[in-house]
Amino acid sequence: MRYFHTGKATMSLFASINISRLIGPFVSKCGRTASLSVVLMALIMLSAANQDLWSQEEEQRPPRYQEALDLYEKGDYEQSLAVIRDVFDAHRNSMELRLLASANYAARGEFDQARAHMEYCINDHPRSVEPRVMLAGIWRRQNKPYQTIEVARRGIAAAGDHVMLRLEIASAYFMLNRYANAREHIRQALALDSHNVHAIYLDGLIFLKQGSFENASFRFQSALDRADQLNRNELVNLYINMGFAHEKMGDGLIQANDRAQGIARYRDAIRYYNYALRIDPQNEIAPNSIKRVEARPTG
Repeated sequence: MRYFHTGKATMSLFASINISRLIGPFVSKCGRTASLSVVLMALIMLSAANQDLWSQEEEQRPPRYQEALDLYEKGDYEQSLAVIRDVFDAHRNSMELRLLASANYAARGEFDQARAHMEYCINDHPRSVEPRVMLAGIWRRQNKPYQTIEVARRGIAAAGDHVMLRLEIASAYFMLNRYANAREHIRQALALDSHNVHAIYLDGLIFLKQGSFENASFRFQSALDRADQLNRNELVNLYINMGFAHEKMGDGLIQANDRAQGIARYRDAIRYYNYALRIDPQNEIAPNSIKRVEARPTG
């Protein structure tokens, strides 16, 4: 969990359901076919706010909020909810409590409850972007891209354009394999924040799925240049996707009888897979990918 400090006693916290923008890792299955498979990894987390998002002085936050947040971070969702319930009646209009309650319910798979909290929160805070991003993310966590798009579009109309709402729409279109639509919203997200790592990464994933492996690698490198914006799981997946892009470039070069360059790309792929493995030694995809590359015929 990261906190964004804007002053002596000021902390901003944007509680959101953030389905990992990496939408990956994007790796081929080792089986009878060589078809590509995208595994949607839905990660529920509380993410730090940008400066332009809602913030409160620490002393103005609801009582026992930090206690409930700490329990959430430890995965003790029921106890976190118990703490929230204990103070909720006196603070029903608290955006922070609603967001945190929603995150707890979503982590438990109780999506109706999670959405209900966000719908109440939107009614109480109609001009705020945070509950709308949260609600869109909950729908996407349930693999409901059309609902995600609708919620995010309504959010833009009511609360104004925002990079996270654009990314929700782009990610939903990615799920639907509607890449031109996804790219239009990535473009608008980058117009709002030209250095946004998730927008850059998602653009790379589209190139990857379209088989444009050099362009994917270029975008992934741009994302790696902003790796301080990524959490641990995101960085692991980015390295795996970068490795896969180099692996496929190697395949193309070998097929074109450019053995030296093909082997160089395979070495790059193994290097990126190893980076992922160093960060997450329990990762199962990276070692399997290394074995697959090492078994490639290069003669």
